[in-house]
Amino acid sequence: MAADYHVHIENGPYTIEWLKKFIDSGLSKGLVEIGISEHGHRFKEGYSTYKSDGFRGEWIKSYMDQSISNYVELIKEAKVMGLPVKLGIEADYFPGKEKELKEFLEPYPWDYVIGSVHWIEDWGIDLEESIEEWKRRDIDEVYLEYFNIIEKMAKTSLFDIIGHIDLVKIFGFRAKPYTFDKINRNIEEISKTGIVIEVSTAGFRKPVGEIYPSKEIMGMIKKYNIPIVVNSDAHNPYDVARDFDKAYAYVKSYGINTLYYFEGRKKLPYNI
Repeated sequence: MAADYHVHIENGPYTIEWLKKFIDSGLSKGLVEIGISEHGHRFKEGYSTYKSDGFRGEWIKSYMDQSISNYVELIKEAKVMGLPVKLGIEADYFPGKEKELKEFLEPYPWDYVIGSVHWIEDWGIDLEESIEEWKRRDIDEVYLEYFNIIEKMAKTSLFDIIGHIDLVKIFGFRAKPYTFDKINRNIEEISKTGIVIEVSTAGFRKPVGEIYPSKEIMGMIKKYNIPIVVNSDAHNPYDVARDFDKAYAYVKSYGINTLYYFEGRKKLPYNI
């Protein structure tokens, strides 16, 4: 009865044939549906949300080569065909760009919107070409700034799911244990918004080599009774639902047995 709502098809054409490779992979692993959630920075219509005069702006321009209408129409066509697919998007959050983001998202019939933080101003925290910046920064301060942005994102009501909530650990740079006392306050505030947090198996495939979120954050999620989904962040068919057995065991070890489907931006519980 499972679903995977963080799947990207950007490495191939926007065709039913390419989309079905992801769906078939998911069904073969026991999923009942998958959600496609293309990166918002792929779409020209979202430029005002992502633009910057610095490195971020140049990086975004190199990827912004699609029209969102082509993507939305593909998923709508797949639904008409009866394929078990949901329409999502992974949108970056930039403080101060809420109005632009709302205008970008509003016209389309999303089943869910994933909010993620990949950037602290013009620094792409998960980009290999920016890794030297990590060595110049105070790691504890980076973590605190990152989770403050995550909290602000949750409070905008623009998003349904927080993607890979501790992406900040991607290269293995770790905050000191006492830093999590402050992060606990962020998670407590997030719990008041009703947003869902993603447990992501993508971390197993990254330099950090472990699931998102960490045990520290997962304990807070349990403490504050925050709803979760399990996603893969797949960018190819093989990775759809990859390592879900590990993820289910992980969340069950915290006494969590309920995940959520999404439809029309409403969440529906199911048990694992």
